[in-house]
Amino acid sequence: MDFTKPWTRIKTGLATGAFGIVLMYFSIPIAPQTIVDFRGYAVLLAVHFGGIYSGFIAAVLIAAARIALFGGPNLSAFIGAANVLFIALAGGLVLRSADKRYWSRWTKMMAVVLVTTGAAIFSAIGTTSLPIMPVILGTLAVGGFFIGYMVDYIVRAHQLFLLMKEASHVDFLTGLNNHRTFDRLFNELVQAADRKQEELSLLTLDIDYFKKINDTYGHPAGDAVLQQIGVLLRDSSRRMDEVCRTGGEEFAVLLPDCGRKEALHYAEQIRSRVERHSFLLGDGKAIRLTISIGAATFPQVSPDLLIEEADKALYRAKHNGRNQVA
Repeated sequence: MDFTKPWTRIKTGLATGAFGIVLMYFSIPIAPQTIVDFRGYAVLLAVHFGGIYSGFIAAVLIAAARIALFGGPNLSAFIGAANVLFIALAGGLVLRSADKRYWSRWTKMMAVVLVTTGAAIFSAIGTTSLPIMPVILGTLAVGGFFIGYMVDYIVRAHQLFLLMKEASHVDFLTGLNNHRTFDRLFNELVQAADRKQEELSLLTLDIDYFKKINDTYGHPAGDAVLQQIGVLLRDSSRRMDEVCRTGGEEFAVLLPDCGRKEALHYAEQIRSRVERHSFLLGDGKAIRLTISIGAATFPQVSPDLLIEEADKALYRAKHNGRNQVA
């Protein structure tokens, strides 16, 4: 989820604000019209994920609910409302500080909750709060560390999930779609082309004499070549095209809504661009190389034979001298 988008920040503020209101239903009365709960941490969650704007949205919702739903307008309610607004402001300032370490920032924001909540309780009921203040603040501190741990765990788990998800469909070396993703995209795009009565072209590409590059300059040099080929293919493709690495030195490009003539023109552009490009190796040496490309187009070729026909065309390009489109 992109928390830089305004609508996402608004939704974050609304969700955490609602969460804070729910927490108030589980509050503990410590004096007439005075309650204690974990609503401050709902505001911190809003600040942590959505920034100060989300924090203020959550704080305003919680403050309004405190006044309207939990005891009506009274001094304690107004103090509690002011408390969550101050937590949003102070938490936002901590978030914008130079310190980007998670636990350092979370501990500072926890300190804001403890100090402001303690001050709010003392302002509401005076010295009668002193005997129970250590219990209240201790409970809030333990709860804060638990919430902080859970947030850290969930965020790390989500990041790991995204990394594993990316690794499952992206080629680790070139950053292109891998063979598994190619199979899925091929089936999806064929179905879409059939449904929309559009053409779909497939290009299969193979680097000429790639084994010789590995044998002469080493595998790191071969990896550098593959990475640069990937960049050239991405830069040469349209936004709707899907570029994939399907094997060692083999690539494929799926061209939605692209007929045979356009596909051959596009393939020739790629071939020419690769031929003119100087490929830099790890030691600073530059080499030139060529690629061969085979093309096939649906519906002139049936979906079951599209990959096979593109491969046959690639074989003809190789057999006829390489560095050409067939």
